[in-house]
Amino acid sequence: MPLEDAVRRTSLRSWSSVRLTPRGIGFLVAAGVLLVAAPALSLPALLSVSAMLLGLVVMAAVFVVAGQSKVAIERTFSPEVVSPGAMTTATVRVSNLSVLPALEARWVDTVPNGLSAEASGVLPALGGSRTRRSQVRFRYSVQGLRRGRHAIGPLRVEVVDPFGLVLRRHSFGGAQDLVVLPRRHTLWPLAPHGADHDGASRAAPQNAGIGEDDVVARSYMPGDALKRMHWKATAHRGELMVRQEEQQVNPRAGLVLETRAGSHATGRDGGDWVYSPELEWAVSATASVLGHLVRVGYAVAVRATGSAVDRVLDDGDVLDDALVDLAVLEPSTAPTLDGIDPGERTVFAVLGRPDTDRAAEWVDALSHATTVLALVGAGTRDAALDVLSAAGWRYVTYTAQDDVAELWSDLGVSRSRAAS
Repeated sequence: MPLEDAVRRTSLRSWSSVRLTPRGIGFLVAAGVLLVAAPALSLPALLSVSAMLLGLVVMAAVFVVAGQSKVAIERTFSPEVVSPGAMTTATVRVSNLSVLPALEARWVDTVPNGLSAEASGVLPALGGSRTRRSQVRFRYSVQGLRRGRHAIGPLRVEVVDPFGLVLRRHSFGGAQDLVVLPRRHTLWPLAPHGADHDGASRAAPQNAGIGEDDVVARSYMPGDALKRMHWKATAHRGELMVRQEEQQVNPRAGLVLETRAGSHATGRDGGDWVYSPELEWAVSATASVLGHLVRVGYAVAVRATGSAVDRVLDDGDVLDDALVDLAVLEPSTAPTLDGIDPGERTVFAVLGRPDTDRAAEWVDALSHATTVLALVGAGTRDAALDVLSAAGWRYVTYTAQDDVAELWSDLGVSRSRAAS
């Protein structure tokens, strides 16, 4: 019968989790020695001692199996989404569902790589389910280290009998997800394409910028009003910078991210994706550019290959949703570029290391754009870079060790090979 089979499996799992402690092993060895020695020495009393030792071990095993049989776990996080390096509080509530008391135990919560926590302690004895002492709640801090959706749990419990003869290790409850967002960097306004060191400047892109902290800044020219000085950009670049003249009431931009595994030096190992510093850098750069554009008032269409991310952000309220999308993004095997074009005239692209064919696919996919500024992985073959240059793209190359903010500034004064 299904019910009988389920009961049998539960019973087998309970007993299979029981282990003897060194003391318990000693008791069993002593019991065996006395059992052999009793007839050899003609001392029947040793049989009673042997039976007593054996009985203590058996009773200890029954004690630990019955003492923690029905326990429910509820785990929550506050907040449920954190930035890298930030802390959240995990609250675990343990409830005894049995009418019998539950024993004192050691607990350890299962914390995966990507998080850091001191998740262990002593679980006090609990009263039966009908008593006020049937529940206990404890908290511990968790630090986010690496972006992603991380499953914490189950709760592992180790129960030892009062004589220290037998222990039982078993797990309760499932796992709850904690999301760690991509790392973001503060970005500075870009100098427009065509701005030379002598201050001369050609026309800026139509989507040039807005407001106090505009996306685009240019070098100072004689006659520029002092009130138009951009002091943050001046301090960062080491030369006088002013806010770009051309402005839009509702500026727009596109942002695209390549997720193809081959472009980020990663692959599967036993079903899981191998950690790729190059991909993490690309995701961090995408999150940084996205946050910057939204902060200064841009409406941003952000997309990633493989349909991992596809959103249009026209206010800051939905930025967190897009960052969560980026947090849980994984590489894709062979994503097409169908539908990747955000339909904007200015597009920012983070491409990893495309081969020549992939570079041509990107150029074709974003042919609608009049200005494309790209971050391309170091080690990309010259032939692929030539394809981007021939299409008029502006790009800089990066490694996983590069500073995102510095490369962003370099992008503002970059030249495609065709234009240089």
